[in-house]
Amino acid sequence: MSGMRSQNAFLLCGAAAIVLTLADLRLHPEPSVAAAARYEEVKGWPSLPGMEMGEAAGVAVDANDHVMVFHRPGRGFDTAATELLKDPAVLEIDPQSGRLIRSWGANTFLVPHGITVDHENNVFLTDVALQQVFKFSHDGKLLFAVGEPRAGKWDATHFNQPTDIAIRADGSFYVSDGYVNSRVAIFDRRGTWLREWGKKGAGPGEFSNPHGLTFVTGNTDVIVADRENSRLQLFDRDGAFKREWIGEKDAATTGRVFSVATDAEGALYVGIRRADYDTAHTGVLKLDRNWQMVAAIGFGKPGDPVFNAVHDLAVGRDGSIYVAETRTKRVVKLRPAAAR
Repeated sequence: MSGMRSQNAFLLCGAAAIVLTLADLRLHPEPSVAAAARYEEVKGWPSLPGMEMGEAAGVAVDANDHVMVFHRPGRGFDTAATELLKDPAVLEIDPQSGRLIRSWGANTFLVPHGITVDHENNVFLTDVALQQVFKFSHDGKLLFAVGEPRAGKWDATHFNQPTDIAIRADGSFYVSDGYVNSRVAIFDRRGTWLREWGKKGAGPGEFSNPHGLTFVTGNTDVIVADRENSRLQLFDRDGAFKREWIGEKDAATTGRVFSVATDAEGALYVGIRRADYDTAHTGVLKLDRNWQMVAAIGFGKPGDPVFNAVHDLAVGRDGSIYVAETRTKRVVKLRPAAAR
């Protein structure tokens, strides 16, 4: 692995950007690397008798370490849908037993997408067909909505298929926007637009479907999963570009970066997925604080879970990883092997 790092593990891009390619990291890591962090699938999790989960678009962990899932019961990614989903779209699940604690959001959403929980246990959601970002109380009471319902535009009061949310400690929040627009917008705690950055493209600070957001542990830097550009981009709190990490160079034939999450130790978790659902190029990478790979889960490795539709992920207090998949309509719990 040391020789591999010396071969372009870090490349300068302009004056400040650092690029790290997935080819340098290798999807099938050497045993010494793989042994640094090992995970196992918790079979039979979650346990939802009598309920059929729809496409699992978003997953988050709340202040109680409960797992929050935003799914699409009875619907796929149909942005032309006009009929609200009649079943509850938000599920709160016990992290240990996998049992349903509570569900809400019936007759409220069209095409669920992103979910994030703030430090006060409020739940933020995005809907790519309603073209809105929502803030709910933890038990499902609407606190506010941003964006004009079913109207896709690019300005201070509209979105066009928004994807994810990241919330600062002061209640202000970032929205990645999204499948049609190519920006990250910042709002105050009341949902008032403050500023934005980004445009369509592949250069520093440009996006091709900004699909996921998280913060660097311990500071206010923002990481964006720039999906179709197959990379992560790192920005300061105001949107100044600092660094990028390249997942794959050819998004048409290799894995795209769908999601990113961090844990309390500062590690990064990256959801990788191919356009054609190829399991050999789909899974979860764990990077340390220096963005060096310490685990690769899935990717067709014998004994690993088989993924083909990774869409979002979250990390629990005990280090368990929750992976939301759309096509397979499931959330997979990955437990650190040492936790057995």
